[in-house]
Amino acid sequence: MRDKEARFVWDLEKGARVLDPAAVRLVPDVSSGLIDTKLHLEAAFRNTPTTTRTPLTLGRAAIDDLPFQHLPVERALAQDRVRLLIADDVGLGKTLEAGLITSELALRGRADRILVVTTRAMLTQFQKEFWTRFSIPLSRLDSAAIRRMRNRIPAHYNVFDQFDRSIVSIDTLKRDAQIREGIKHSYWDLIIIDEAHNAAARKAAAGANSQRAELAQLLSRRTDSLLLLTATPHDGSQESFASLIEMLDPTRVPDPTRLHRSDIEDLVIRRFRSDKNVAADIGQQVPKRELIRRNFPLSPEEEIAYQSIAELHLDLDEQSTRGRAIDLFRTTLAKAIFSSPAACLETLERRIRGIESGTARGTEEDRLRLRDLADQVAAIDVGAFRKYQELVKMLRDLRWTGRARRDRIVIFSERIATVSWLAERLQADLDLSEGQVARVDGGSVEADVRTQEVIDAFGQEKSPIRILIASDMASEGLNLHYQCHRLIHFDLPWSLLRFQQRNGRIDRYGQDRPPLITYFVGESTHTKVRQMWVLEKLVEKDEAAQSGVGDPAVFLGKGDADEEEAVVAEAVATGIGADAFDAQMNARVEEAKTQMSLDDEFAALFGDYAAPAEPKANGATASEGAPPRLFPDAFTYATAMIGRLSRAEERAFPSAPDISMGDRTIRIAIPDDMRARDGFGYASEGAVDGRFMPEEAVGAGDRVELTDQAQVINRAIDHAKMQERSWPVVQFLWDGHPILEWFADRASTFFPEHSAPVAPLSALSKGEVAVVMHGAIPNSNGAPVVDRWAVVIQGADDSVSIEEVPDFIARVRLAQDTPGRLVEDMSAAQAAIKTAVDRFQTHLRGLGKERAILIQQDLDAVLTRLGELEGRFHDQLTLDFGEATDSTEGLSAVEKRRLTIRRAKEKKIDDLFKDWTEWFERTRLMVDDPNPYVDVKAVFVG
Repeated sequence: MRDKEARFVWDLEKGARVLDPAAVRLVPDVSSGLIDTKLHLEAAFRNTPTTTRTPLTLGRAAIDDLPFQHLPVERALAQDRVRLLIADDVGLGKTLEAGLITSELALRGRADRILVVTTRAMLTQFQKEFWTRFSIPLSRLDSAAIRRMRNRIPAHYNVFDQFDRSIVSIDTLKRDAQIREGIKHSYWDLIIIDEAHNAAARKAAAGANSQRAELAQLLSRRTDSLLLLTATPHDGSQESFASLIEMLDPTRVPDPTRLHRSDIEDLVIRRFRSDKNVAADIGQQVPKRELIRRNFPLSPEEEIAYQSIAELHLDLDEQSTRGRAIDLFRTTLAKAIFSSPAACLETLERRIRGIESGTARGTEEDRLRLRDLADQVAAIDVGAFRKYQELVKMLRDLRWTGRARRDRIVIFSERIATVSWLAERLQADLDLSEGQVARVDGGSVEADVRTQEVIDAFGQEKSPIRILIASDMASEGLNLHYQCHRLIHFDLPWSLLRFQQRNGRIDRYGQDRPPLITYFVGESTHTKVRQMWVLEKLVEKDEAAQSGVGDPAVFLGKGDADEEEAVVAEAVATGIGADAFDAQMNARVEEAKTQMSLDDEFAALFGDYAAPAEPKANGATASEGAPPRLFPDAFTYATAMIGRLSRAEERAFPSAPDISMGDRTIRIAIPDDMRARDGFGYASEGAVDGRFMPEEAVGAGDRVELTDQAQVINRAIDHAKMQERSWPVVQFLWDGHPILEWFADRASTFFPEHSAPVAPLSALSKGEVAVVMHGAIPNSNGAPVVDRWAVVIQGADDSVSIEEVPDFIARVRLAQDTPGRLVEDMSAAQAAIKTAVDRFQTHLRGLGKERAILIQQDLDAVLTRLGELEGRFHDQLTLDFGEATDSTEGLSAVEKRRLTIRRAKEKKIDDLFKDWTEWFERTRLMVDDPNPYVDVKAVFVG
């Protein structure tokens, strides 16, 4: 079927034959200026994957060209199997780096099938970034799309077979059994897992996180290339970091408890804002933020409740067996009251009901103590809730009214009860309408569409939303800076990482105003309450991290927000006070500096990863660099192609295209053959096919606007934020835009199948014949290892030579205006074909032999490294289980059990290295074909 990949059993196909390239039929080109031949060739040039390792997209995408973002691209192209953990700091553009890599792989035919896995809140944002900046269309499989498809897709169909490029949330994969099953029977060229720390092994993780980790491990085995994106790649433990490395390349981790930096250096990219190269690139682009501390005295009612919590003793805490302060109910109450009386009261009432019904731990004495405390918390009315009063006072002092469209506020709280309370109170106390206050606090998978709508609207200038109140589910990855430069921590998180994640929503690349970040610190007259108040010290450490400490995880010795909360909880519960807590964090930093220089394992966790990519000696010649071009850029090519397709007989467009050469803009109506034909309910009836662009990217009247001017795209993106639609109406036209695939389909109809155009060129000598040819030698997967364009020249004296395509184009001035005339006698051209094919095949075989030597040398090095790693795996197995034995005679039951486990692990190791060895051999080695297939693309005669 059209647009679907299929496999055929050759022996069952009657009459099947391999086409003889020398038997190609020549068809005279009668078009004006040989435009049909030129477009036919250009489409072939652009539709052929390149094998070069030289980056082709840097400085050309619709993004600011920042040199520090080049490294991930260079590192990826140096790898045979692209496997990268991009762990750059918050707000440094990991999505954009992933977009550049994806574009590079697509130009090489290595990203035809893409799956992006992200959080529910990030679905639309990620999809939009990939489309507007890189012209990569992703079908968004949110809950609404899946529901539509459920009504039409047969139960036995695999949803991932219907979409070559899609984006889905990790929670949808986790909860939807049919979609999860589809993963096991699908394979992708590239999978990108965003916010990958959610799928890493974590000490404190259980349940949902374990399911995410299992899913990520499965996904990692269902793709050739894998990108993991996260700013927090571990929880401070080797095992956590190792779980991500194992997804990328499990052969690098003989012992998950001892990760060596030298083993993984080429798999990880990690830079911090304090890095001198990063700072130099973005320093002028990101305004300096301002942290604003607002002190407030606790009210008498609050003093009573806080003092009671500080002195609270509960039987259920005494009975706790876990021994961590974070697990004590008193700590839970402290976190709740630090957020709001509403959150604390909800927590108290839920526990009291649980004790009364027997569904929660606690004695009758606990219930009575908690009831007394609940009464005290309930006495904190709006007037006595001083932090809230300070918030309202601050907004009134700023004369903030909510009228200014670009003066919006995002307020973070970790408690949903606080989010709900604030949404209700702020609307009333600030005299705002219902539509001016919005909230994002998670919820079910079905809530993902509403969440995306709210976040999208918050970035739109015409949206009425002025205050967005969010739980920490909105603290990862989201862009909230378009219309907002004010962020308020209504409650400080008990984690430095979470504090930074929140700030990164507005303090990020692309912010055009100094971010104003406000937090509140209460003042108490009671010593025990003051000693609980240590969170402001985390703010100071965030400032230190910005100034050059590097990885902020060193302050608390963890790299995971939940683990950091446990450390902070100990300081709060023990009442050590702010100064002692500060001294503890400083001591950890000094210890980290020492360990960083002496301990390879410590440096693997907390160091940066910014080593330049090592060049790959794959034997590529200059002729295998960027593919040849007849037209200088995509816009010029598109202009010529659209002009050709606008002829009445083509009937390509419903209405006449509009091309403006001055501002380099093309406007066309969606052609009928770019519309969806099925989609099983995913696309609207008659909508554009998702392979070409997202439906949201189409303008009014089903028209599409294209330009190759990045600054126009940036203005269109900004303009879209001021309109009701958030998708820009202008699309970025470059080598990666899918419309070029449509051009190639159309160009294939200019001449009959298995034919080539023949045309005269005055620049060629009389009797001279030039045959433009393409050939490739593939691996066993069918992907090209050697890819070659060349022109075989047969002179009037029957001499034969090979000329590079760019040199030929320049010599005969083919890219310029070319007068056309009919070739009346094609006998000389037809006779030259067989000679050209034989000569080019001989040339290809020679290239293949040269390349095979270099590939074998490289492959030997890879297999040697795999052999060394396999030896380390077996050594570790011996350390863990002892030497292997063939006989079980004389062994105890325990020893037999250990031997069984050992044998199972040994088989797993053998299978692992066999799989990776076979992958390298399958993809690096060329098929042995004495007559590699070549294709005659055009013939020119003198």
